Amino acid sequence: MLMVDIKSGSQIRLDILIRSPALDLIMSQKHVPGRKTANPLSHLHVDMSWRDTPELPHAEEIMKESYTLPKNDGPNAVYPTKSAYLRAQYDLLRFEGTEPLRRAVQEYKSTPEMAESTETCIYTDVFVRGVNIIRLGVMVRITFSAVRARQLINWPASQRVVPGTIVALSPASDHFRTQCIVAVVTGRYDDRAGNSMAPPPLDLEFSDPSITAGFMEPDQAYIMVEARSNYFEAVRHVLEGLKQTAEDDSPFDKYFIGQLNTVDMPSSLPSPSTTLDISALHDGLQRPVPIHIPKQGDIPSHVQSKTRLDQSQLQALQRMITKELAIVQGPPGTGKTHTSMAALKVLLSTQRSNAPIIVTAQKNDTVDELLVRCHQLGVDFVRLGGQAKDEIIASRTLFNLRTRSRGKTWSKSALEKRLVSLRSQAKLLLQCCFPPAHQELILPEHFREVGLISAEQHASVTKCWDGDVRSIAREGSRNSLGSWLGDQLLAKIPHRSVHVPLSDGIDNDEAASGPGISGKGSADNKKEQLSGKPILIARWNSIKYSKGVALNHELAQELLVKNGNLWSIVPQYRGMVYHYLERRYLALTKLALSAIFKQLDNVVKKLKVARWQEDITAVRESKARIMGCTTTGLTKYRRLIAALRPRVMMIEEAAETREANITAALFPSLERIILVGDHMQLAPHADCLELSKPPFYLNVSLFQRLVERGLEHSTLQVQRRMAPDIRKLLNAWYPLLVDHPSTLDREAVPGMGLESVLWFNHQRPESSNRYCSKVNTFEADMIVGLYNHLVSNGTSPSEITILTFYSGQKACIEHSLRQTPGAGRLGPEVQTVDGYQGRENRIILISITRSPEDRTKPDSGFLNDLRRAIVALSRPRHLLVILGDMQNLLASSARPIWSEVLNRMEASPTDYIPVFCKAHKSEIRIRQPGDWAGLSGKGGCSMRCGRQTAAQGATCGRKCHGSSCKPTIGAMFTDSNARTISERPIATSLTSPQAQEDLIDLSDF
Repeated sequence: MLMVDIKSGSQIRLDILIRSPALDLIMSQKHVPGRKTANPLSHLHVDMSWRDTPELPHAEEIMKESYTLPKNDGPNAVYPTKSAYLRAQYDLLRFEGTEPLRRAVQEYKSTPEMAESTETCIYTDVFVRGVNIIRLGVMVRITFSAVRARQLINWPASQRVVPGTIVALSPASDHFRTQCIVAVVTGRYDDRAGNSMAPPPLDLEFSDPSITAGFMEPDQAYIMVEARSNYFEAVRHVLEGLKQTAEDDSPFDKYFIGQLNTVDMPSSLPSPSTTLDISALHDGLQRPVPIHIPKQGDIPSHVQSKTRLDQSQLQALQRMITKELAIVQGPPGTGKTHTSMAALKVLLSTQRSNAPIIVTAQKNDTVDELLVRCHQLGVDFVRLGGQAKDEIIASRTLFNLRTRSRGKTWSKSALEKRLVSLRSQAKLLLQCCFPPAHQELILPEHFREVGLISAEQHASVTKCWDGDVRSIAREGSRNSLGSWLGDQLLAKIPHRSVHVPLSDGIDNDEAASGPGISGKGSADNKKEQLSGKPILIARWNSIKYSKGVALNHELAQELLVKNGNLWSIVPQYRGMVYHYLERRYLALTKLALSAIFKQLDNVVKKLKVARWQEDITAVRESKARIMGCTTTGLTKYRRLIAALRPRVMMIEEAAETREANITAALFPSLERIILVGDHMQLAPHADCLELSKPPFYLNVSLFQRLVERGLEHSTLQVQRRMAPDIRKLLNAWYPLLVDHPSTLDREAVPGMGLESVLWFNHQRPESSNRYCSKVNTFEADMIVGLYNHLVSNGTSPSEITILTFYSGQKACIEHSLRQTPGAGRLGPEVQTVDGYQGRENRIILISITRSPEDRTKPDSGFLNDLRRAIVALSRPRHLLVILGDMQNLLASSARPIWSEVLNRMEASPTDYIPVFCKAHKSEIRIRQPGDWAGLSGKGGCSMRCGRQTAAQGATCGRKCHGSSCKPTIGAMFTDSNARTISERPIATSLTSPQAQEDLIDLSDF
């Protein structure tokens, strides 16, 4: 008798399950087109308490044809209770996390034969291949086809179906008319070493074990739909964190929920003293002397020289170490990170608690930069989440700390053994139900063990089968039922994950996220492959029915009751009878698997608790004083962080962080929160456009809301990045911003004259790519030519960044660079403005892109976003070159922004790019891409060099070049005495790649 251990000390027999009412329910719910089926989550209602609502959307939500926006009174609403405040945020985020998928499903339902659109990804031929049972849970392994993309996909570079994405599935015959199952992608297995264009297998996680068990049917084809703009993982943990925040009071409630604008000092700050010790900031090689500043009021001027902090930075520092809630606005280039590190130094030197200080930011790169600086100060840290690029960071990740810790607890070892046992039972069930290729059919003894056939019927087919080689060859079966079925047994048809390119090119999905790649999957769940070996299942053999015989389970059951000898059933009905037995056995298997998966679910939850205990021990053993993670990681690791009882949390890029991410991380032990950012630069992103408009304003950060409400804060005022002429462009929005003396004497960029701001004005029309993102090929070619000119004049490619407001233009510029020898491999960084916040470079080239062909309809698009404009304009240190249609911007809704920029430019926009030849002290005007070819390509103009060389009495006869006229083999010089061209070997060896280049390029002459 086949028995499966369902829980410790008990077993379940499959023959008992055959009399279960649940079996008839499963059999009645076989996927039939048009049949309305019960949904396993139908008991969940939308109107339940928000704290009881599941984070993962249920099928009814996704299947709704219309939507209702959540109730919200705006960011400045006054809430009667903390629960009401948290619920408003919860409803907004949950709507944003689920609505894009609902819209994608509705778009597919309206046109099931559609190709993919700008908002919806569609995958066909989705088949189950097995289950992956690991410590994180039970995952369903699937394969699929992406033929609806109509283009090849470079999967390793793609943002499709990354772990953390939610997808919706429906039987291929149903097309979401009556059935919908929601799942989360937990693993993606790209074939990086082989065919990168092949759709990778995926692991999916479902909300309920019974749904997971119900998917164990490898012959069932599904349709899978994904919303391009949605990354559910970034929302899921925040939703859970908001529920946990509702359980505790916080000293910050009076600021976040109330209307208090004056900030108290933390209770832990020593009250008797009126000064603060900031001696940790002593700058210099002399023996440190005590440095004190008052808790409130003016700071003595001599402190600046001792700390190398300007007055505005010292005032910000004073706030950061004396207030419960400190808000510091840092305009571009004012040293936000430097000031934050100064505050960390002081806090670490004066903090009495052993609890780590939490350092967090919106982006992984920012977190890593802060942690590297901590390491340079000799401060131990631990990194939560993220894919560390730096070896120092990697060595201090939670994973590595855990491996160096004391080892597993006894309870965890016992749970892992239980997991292995349950996995073995699931594997046995699946192998019996879905036999391997050499077996082909379910064994008759399995049917007998569960009571589907009698002992007499079992004997009738096994005793009459000789099982010899001739029989195997004749019947094509290693199973006695194969002989019994005869010609009604057909061979298996293997699944194929096809992806037929219907258009040229490769889709890297870089244009699917609007103006800039939003970093889908970049938060803390980037790891794309889960550990564990999946239990693979094979599809069944096809059964052919005789002509005139329809599938009739009642008739099949009647034939089994009447015929003790299965050979007595006439051949034409045997295929139908086997199919009935097969479906009945599958239903039993699903019931048993559901019970096992429920037990696994409980074990996984207990393992998670045991893992938290291990992590707490590992962090404490590491004696880390700083704990770093992204703002998504704050809620993903919330239980771990809360258990460590941190008292201080510093949030960099706070103006880019959603309010809910911060409120969901109000750990009960927190005494101080430091928010550092600039609400005049990039704001939080809203995937649903409606939520960025009144009354929701999901793109308004907590930082911005509190500053605009009037809560006390500090603003940094001295910028150390931009040349003064570049800084002037920002004065309309930062009137108090002043230049540090170090910015006053910036060297001119070779080949570009003395100007630090240039605007190349043109009216060449834009176009759109397949994702409706804007492209301007004229601008792209001009920028690539300018880049080549800068490099030929001695600028390193790493000192140049090209920015654009559109991902389509980014791809266009990258394509143009790839056509330039050497530029594609060594060329500049090309980024969207959204992806370059917080960074800088010596030279910034900006492609405006927008230039409508119809001049009567000016359109600025993303150029009408003041925050993006500020970010773009404030990135360069030495040179800013803008390429774009100025008249279009001034005639569009973006006029208030760009007219301010133009009014502050020292040089007026021109219809050419002025470049300079140092050798001949001449200006060359470049009006179109073809003009770049007129330059020598060596950093000079089109004339002969003519400079005096080291060879006595000779002048250089090469084309004008930026490098010095060094003697080289075969170099040609003009003999001033003979007035003839001569060729003289001067040197016998090459000393550098540049010398080699000068030597062999005969086109210079």
